[in-house]
Amino acid sequence: MNDRNRDLFFNEDSDYSVSISITDEDGKEEEAELIASIEIEELGREFVAVLPESQNGNSEMEALILEYTEDENGDPVFSAIDDDEVLGLAADAFNQFFSDNEEEEENSGDYLEDIGSIIPGVSIKKD
Repeated sequence: MNDRNRDLFFNEDSDYSVSISITDEDGKEEEAELIASIEIEELGREFVAVLPESQNGNSEMEALILEYTEDENGDPVFSAIDDDEVLGLAADAFNQFFSDNEEEEENSGDYLEDIGSIIPGVSIKKD
């Protein structure tokens, strides 16, 4: 993914999220928020996880995985993955990615709670 698109889609300093329009098998269009991207070097391909608007508010949200490429101008192109083996590899990679991020968030909270023992007089309050 080129730097321009990465900044557009995943800029942490931004107060907005990026959505794309996806079309389901029945031809119905729906907005979906881009939530993550990964590159699987062994396949030489890049993928994105998107969360359809219809999933908002569901306790068990299910992301869709799309292949990410760029056209000759560097603009993003999102495609369905037709190969079940490739889809399985991408799903496993995203499951690992989200699992690692969840563990990292849990561990970072523990660090902040203990910061007073590292820097006397400093404490962090959780909202």
